[in-house]
Amino acid sequence: MDSSQSQSQMSIEESEEGLRIISLQNLIERNIEIEQQIEKQTIDESITAIESIISKANDIVKGHEERRTNSTELVLDTELLRRNHEVVGKAIEYNTNFTDRMMVAAIENLVFKENEEDWDAICSLAVQFGTPHFTNDSMLPFIDVAPKEHIPKQRAQRKPKSQVEEKRPKKSDKLERKDEGAASVSHMLKQIRQIYREGGSHPIPYFKLICNPDHFMDTVQNALQVSFLVKENYIAVENGDDGLPLVRVVANPKAPGQAEPAQAICSIDVAYCNKMAQHYNISQPMLKKLHVPDS
Repeated sequence: MDSSQSQSQMSIEESEEGLRIISLQNLIERNIEIEQQIEKQTIDESITAIESIISKANDIVKGHEERRTNSTELVLDTELLRRNHEVVGKAIEYNTNFTDRMMVAAIENLVFKENEEDWDAICSLAVQFGTPHFTNDSMLPFIDVAPKEHIPKQRAQRKPKSQVEEKRPKKSDKLERKDEGAASVSHMLKQIRQIYREGGSHPIPYFKLICNPDHFMDTVQNALQVSFLVKENYIAVENGDDGLPLVRVVANPKAPGQAEPAQAICSIDVAYCNKMAQHYNISQPMLKKLHVPDS
């Protein structure tokens, strides 16, 4: 594989990685909807809905087990797993009135008696549901009970890696792919250009642009899509006089292969998002989400 093919493959992997992140965000939004409807649905309906989310999450990562670790994708994957666990627990609690506190109280009453702890009481209950495994007496003489000698393995010497100059792909299909992720990025670029023109071509405060005070996951998705536009040289991020970043539209963007490599690191959580919403007095998000009709 030559250099151009390798660069093209990296571009495709980055695009697919971004689409997986957007898909995980959509599953988290679906999880929130299920949690809000727990009181209106039966436990079977809630569990079935969560099983559907888990199945779709497995499909997202299927075939990408050896992918590079992306911090955003890992955080969303972990957040989805945590939320699925909480929704199942809430569904059980609401439909059965059985809570974690009740379980802890039952264990304490069974184990802690006066000033002593009797954990054998739990073992005696658990062993009733265990499955014993037996070994035929005729096989005992053939069991090797002698400890095996541990032979330490020789550590293989690492080959020094040659320093390769970072190159950007000559062509990028992020904004040309006919799928929902690319359409969302293109939709955001049109909005940013319109906001920039209506503001007299003055730089737009970055956090005022991406923050949605009512939906943090939309804020995360906006930040992700803005990073794509920065990488493709359609917009630029620079520091303002107050130390906060500003966004401006690039008048004559360079071709992707001619642009200098750049990296922008943004750390934001729910608390900081709320802080920026108060700082810029945000009541409504500046960026509107692309609505895709159900097929």
